[in-house]
Parts: sequence; C-alpha cells; structure tokens
Amino acid sequence: MKLTTILRLFGCAAAAASLLSCGNGSDCIFGSKDNYVIGISQCSEDSWRQKLKEELEMATYFNEGVSLRFVSANDDSELQQRQIDSLAESGIDLLIVSPNQLDLLSDEIDKVYDAGIPVILFDRKTDSPKYTSFVGTDNFQIGEMIGHFLAGKLGGKGNVVEIAGLSGSSPALERHNGFAKAIGEYPGIRIVGFANGDWTQESGEAAMNHILESCDASIDAVFGGNDRMAAGARNAIRKAGIKGDIMYFGVDALPSGDGGMRMVADSILTASAIYPTHGTELLLLALDILRGKEYARETMMRSSIVTQENAEILLLQYEEVMRQSEYLKMMHRQAGRMHDSIRLQQIIIGIVLLFLVVFVILMIFYVRAYRQKLELSEILQEEMEKVERQRDELEEQRDKLIELSIAGQNVEDEDDGGDAKRDGAFIRKFTKLVEDRMSNSELSVEDLSSELCVSRVQLYRKIKSVTGKSPVEIIRQLRLTKADRLLSETSMNISEIAYSVGFSSPSYFSKCYRDYFGKIPTDRQKA
Repeated sequence: MKLTTILRLFGCAAAAASLLSCGNGSDCIFGSKDNYVIGISQCSEDSWRQKLKEELEMATYFNEGVSLRFVSANDDSELQQRQIDSLAESGIDLLIVSPNQLDLLSDEIDKVYDAGIPVILFDRKTDSPKYTSFVGTDNFQIGEMIGHFLAGKLGGKGNVVEIAGLSGSSPALERHNGFAKAIGEYPGIRIVGFANGDWTQESGEAAMNHILESCDASIDAVFGGNDRMAAGARNAIRKAGIKGDIMYFGVDALPSGDGGMRMVADSILTASAIYPTHGTELLLLALDILRGKEYARETMMRSSIVTQENAEILLLQYEEVMRQSEYLKMMHRQAGRMHDSIRLQQIIIGIVLLFLVVFVILMIFYVRAYRQKLELSEILQEEMEKVERQRDELEEQRDKLIELSIAGQNVEDEDDGGDAKRDGAFIRKFTKLVEDRMSNSELSVEDLSSELCVSRVQLYRKIKSVTGKSPVEIIRQLRLTKADRLLSETSMNISEIAYSVGFSSPSYFSKCYRDYFGKIPTDRQKA
C-alpha cells in the first residue's frame, strides 16, 4: 500500500478531503440546515477513542445544527447499558455505539433500534442483526495480516506468545481468529502462551507475567491485541531479565503522543497494524442515514502495517496533517467571534473558501500591510525631512538676526582680535563638543553655547570671526564630513550613516550631502 493511501486513514486528512470533495450544498455535510442530536456511546477511554472524538467534533464545525453527546463506560458493560438507555430517553436522533462486549449490550441496542432510532455500530459488533450500519476495520484480516508478517520476520520458525484483548469483545475474538489462521499455516511456529488483557498496558504486563509463570519455552515473538498490551508484555519480559532478540507486534499504530507508530519508530515494537479511527466518515454516514440518502450497511476501512522502515515518514506526514487540522480549528474559532450575527452556514462556507485560498489571502493581507507601511514610512520621512529642514532654516535665520544685530551695534566681542592660540583652542573645543554629540539629531547651538559657557551671540561672533562661517554651518560641515568618511570606510548603509551623524531624515541627509559635495551618497559608496 502506498504511503498516500495509508495517510488517508488519518482522520484529519479525511476531514480535509471531505472539505474539498463537496459538490453542491445538498451533497455536502457542511452547511446543513438540519438540527440533529447524535449520541455517541464509547466503551472505554483511551488515545484511540480520544482521536475519534476529536475527529467527530471537528466534522461538526461544518454542520449547522448538529450536536454530539458523548458518554464513556470505562470498560463497564452494565454502565454502558444504563448510558445507552439514558441517551435514548434524552431524545437523540441517532445512536453511534461501540459495544464493550458482544452479548451483554445486544438487548439494550435492540431496544433503541426497535424504537425507531438509527443505530451505527463502530469498531465493534454485537451478536444481533438489529443495527442500521456498521463502520470498522476487518479485525480478522488485521490478525491474519500480522500473523503472516510475524511469521515472515521469524523465517517460519519460532515460539510465539499471544495476548488477546478483552474477552467477549468482537475485535479481540476476530483478531485472535485471524492470527491463529495465519500462524496455523506455519508448522515451524508454536504458540507457547496465551492470555487475555483488557486493552491496557497494565493488563498486558500482568498477562505476560502470568504466562511466564508456566511457560518454560523460549520466546521469539509476542503479539498483543493492541499496542499498549504489546508494550506491557515487553515491560514484563524485560523486568523478568529475559534476554534475547524478542520481537513485539501490536495493533492501532496511533501516530499521536506515545502511540504505536512512535513505539515502532523508537524500536519498542517491531511492527503494528494501522487501526484507523475514521471519525469524519462516521459522521458522513450518520448524516446520510438521517437525511434518507443511500448508505452502505457495512463499511470496512483498510489497514496496513507500520514498520521501522516507514514509521518516521508516516509520523512526519501526520505532523503536517495535524498542523492543517489546528489551522482549521483556529479559523473556525475566529469566524465564530467575527460573525456572530451571520448564519453558521455562511461562516462555514467562508472558512472552507479561506482554507482553500489561505495562502493567497495571507499574501493579500501582507501586501496591503506592506504598502501601508511604505506609505506611512514615506509620509513620516517627508515630515521628518520637513521638520529638519525647517529647524535648520530657523537656526540660519537666527544666525542672520544675530549678524544683523552685531552689525547694527558695531561692537566687538571682548575676545575679538585677541590671541590666535586661544581662538584655536576655542574652535577645537567647539569641534570636539560637536563630534561627541553628533549622533544627537536634537543638538542645538544653544546646547553648545551652554556647554562652552557663552551666550549664543558670543558663540556666533567667535565662530564667525575665526572661521568665517556660522555655528550652524560648522555643525553641518562636520556632520557631512564624517558621513563622507563613513561612506568610504564602512559597509554601513546610507540610512545608518545619516542617523549616526545626527540626521533624522535620510532623504534630507542625501540632499545636504549633494549640496555640499556635489554628488549623491551612493556615488561615494561606489567610488
């Protein structure tokens, strides 16, 4: 069997396939206007049945008015009888039931069937023909398949122990019969031990301990009615100190958590047969029955063997399926919050469409956000450039006013015409202050004059008299000169350089650089 065929056994993959296979509204389970209450009676609680429950619940996301009522008997047949009675009395439209044992549940299920409530048996049968449909896997074929595979691994010779499932349950009987038939074809293989468990790992370990007490023969392989019992038998053998390369085989091959598929991948089990949960198909069948459509009375799901050669690949595929499943769940929750006033059918259709084109939609959102970001960035840059330009213009205007004031007064600074050495020291101090604070885009002439303990007018007169330029011009010259050096000596981009020398707008920096050097910054980088 191809890996793609095995993969479709996973319930979430089946759910996704169901989404994509809908033709029109009447043939699709999604978006129904019907109101149905479906009761589900589980015989026990374990990881396999939890996975089935999750698949059923996910399928209801796409069915308006369909609700599920779950009960679990925890392997108690009498409790399951009472639970079935209670479900029937509560007014369910259909019963889905996995009987704990063949004979003990037949009467209760017959009563429900005779009351006109459709009954779907899943996973397990009763000894009564009164049921509407059965969905499951051919357990006889699974037992037979495992038997032949085990015999092949042993080369047709060896001693085998079998730990079957709960006595009286149809899967346990059918798997045992199939396994016995297959092993019977190999004269070199002997069954040296047999016991029943109750599907739990603890029961598998206890059954193996019981067998070891009376079995003197060596053991080459163990077949457990499910993976948990096979793992329990392995624990018992290891605790008993029995050496040797004993092989362990189970059934279920759940990919989640510490299920059988992981056990095979980790070499705890030699192999396991897939026992699919088929939750989506189960709900599809229930809705077909309730809507009066044609349906199969017997639906058998196919199985395959998971080995150490294909386990890791199957686990990787399952992880991908689960990611899609989680995304589907997330979209459902979001739709419910955003569209409370919209009918559920419309919500589901939107989710389905969104699931089909999710990549495109996400890209649209991304492009829109990116465009908005660019637009906002351009606006911000324009505003920053405007503010910075206006700030420089204001500084220059203030310097002109100072110059006019000085010219009008026709007075000299007390230091003008003084010591050239002292003037040089003042200029160096001024330059050092600018260089130390260059990255500060808010640096002002007032800040520098305060640091130098002179007024702005005095600073202007001193700088102008020595350099012939205003303080604003000197500051800009120093910034641009450093920027020019960084352009040629570093790998910094133009924006980084602009910010590092005190420009808050890279575009304004480029303009000032071009005005001062006669070329754009990129030309300097290329040179």
